[in-house]
This record gives sequence, C-alpha cells and structure tokens, in this order.
Amino acid sequence: MREEVVFRAFSPEDLEAIYDIERRSFPDPWPKRLFKSLHGSKGVYFLVATLDGKIVGYILGRVERGLRGRLFSIPRKFGHILNIAVLPEFRRSGIGTRLMGILEGFFGREGVELVWLEVRASNLGAQRFYRELGYRAKERAPFYYGDEDGIIMEKDLR
Repeated sequence: MREEVVFRAFSPEDLEAIYDIERRSFPDPWPKRLFKSLHGSKGVYFLVATLDGKIVGYILGRVERGLRGRLFSIPRKFGHILNIAVLPEFRRSGIGTRLMGILEGFFGREGVELVWLEVRASNLGAQRFYRELGYRAKERAPFYYGDEDGIIMEKDLR
C-alpha cells in the first residue's frame, strides 16, 4: 500500500535530494549554496513533499516588504514564490498544487495580500499550472533568465 504524501520543513539533510530535483527540472539549476543560504533566512518558507520517505518535490517562498500603488506608496507585504519543482514522474499528481496551497496559507497568515512569481516565457505548462491556481500574467521581463524572457505572474490572496 502506498503512503500519503507528507509535507514538512526542509532540513539540511534534504539538500542532495532537492538538488537532484532541481537539476532534473530546470535548464539552469540553482547552485546548492543558494538553497543553503535561503534555508533559515528571515521570512523564508522552504518546504518539501515526501512520498514513502522519498523527497518528490519542494517549494521556496519569501515574505517581502515593498511599496506598491499608483496614488500612494503604502508599505505592504508580498509573497514571492522563489522556486517550486516536483520530480518529473510525480508531476500532475497534485503535489505541486498542494505545495502552492500550503505556501499561500503561510503567506496569508503573515498578512500577505499579493503573491508573485517569475516563469520562463517558453514554459507554457508551468504558466498554465499557475493560471489554474489563480495567477495572472502581469508583465514580461526581457532577458530575465539571461537567455530568455520571464513572465511575472501575480495572485491576489484577499
């Protein structure tokens, strides 16, 4: 019988598994040191999804403060989804959706009203995934990834 997916906080012992998922998911993977530096940083949520004790996905998000508005520069809290990945063989199983939902829940408890993320312009599958979760494309970021434009997407949590 297959176990249920368990979601928990990242621990340093998870780094090799996270890095394996990262390498299998992105053409330009983040270096290990970036994951290490984000772990334990103020306002950062770093979660993993495990199945039968194996890490099958992760998500990284950060609460950020900034000024946003047309008429007034009101300091607000924003949620920034830094990275999310699920092993290819476990995609389309609901793990990514649950990771996003858990992170958005944490953001909401922190008073975040708006969440944003960047996605490669060519990654139409990811863009569709985010749209299905209520994200809207807001702007194009030329050469955001160096070799390719990024699409900035947002979701209002209010």
